[in-house]
Amino acid sequence: MTGATTKSAQMIRFLGFVSLLCGVLIVGAHITSQSRIRVNQEEILRESLAQLLPGMTRQVIYIVTPTGKLASAASGESGGKRIFAGFDAGGKFLGVVLEASERGYADVISAMYAYSPGSQTITGFSVLEMKETPGLGNKIGSDPDFLANFKALDTTHPVAAVKHGKKTNPWEIDAISGATISSRAVGRMLAASVQEMAPIIARHRDRIERGN
Repeated sequence: MTGATTKSAQMIRFLGFVSLLCGVLIVGAHITSQSRIRVNQEEILRESLAQLLPGMTRQVIYIVTPTGKLASAASGESGGKRIFAGFDAGGKFLGVVLEASERGYADVISAMYAYSPGSQTITGFSVLEMKETPGLGNKIGSDPDFLANFKALDTTHPVAAVKHGKKTNPWEIDAISGATISSRAVGRMLAASVQEMAPIIARHRDRIERGN
C-alpha cells in the first residue's frame, strides 16, 4: 500500500468517525429536545385545565374510539380524541374540556375549551399554541373582551365569528378588530369540534358525569 493510499484510508476512517459522532450528537439532541417539549406541553395542558375548570381537583380522561365509544385513558387506549372530565373536591362534576385546532392566518391554532353538557354551552377557551400576528391575531389568547365570548357561548346553533361589534346572538363570537381571520378560525374550530364531540358526550353523559 502506497503512502498516498494509506493517507486516503486514514482520511476516510476519520471522516467516517466524525460522521458517526455527528449523527450520535444530533440524535441525542433531538431526543433531549423532544423530552423537554413533551414536559412543556404537559405543563401547558395542566395550566389550561385548571384555568378552564376552576376548582378542579380530579380529572378523568376518556378516549373516543373509532366507533364513537368511550375508553378510559387508564386502560391504555390511545390514538383517539380526548375528553377531560373535571370534578371538584366534593366530587361535583364541573364540565368537560376538549381539544381543537384549525388553520389560522399564519399557522395552525391549537386550543382547548370547556363545555357544559347540561347547558350545551362553551364556558371557557384557552390557546395552547399559535403563530398568529403579534399584537393582532395573537390576541385571541389574551384579549379579555374576546375571551368573554366563551363564558356562555351557545352551541345549540352552529358557532360562528362575526365582525367586531356585530354580535347579536348567543352562538356568535365577536371578532377582534383587525384580526378577523384568526377570530373566524376560532369560530370554525369550535363549530367543527362541537358538531363532532357533543353527540358523543350526550350519549355517554351519565358515565362522564359519574367519572367512571
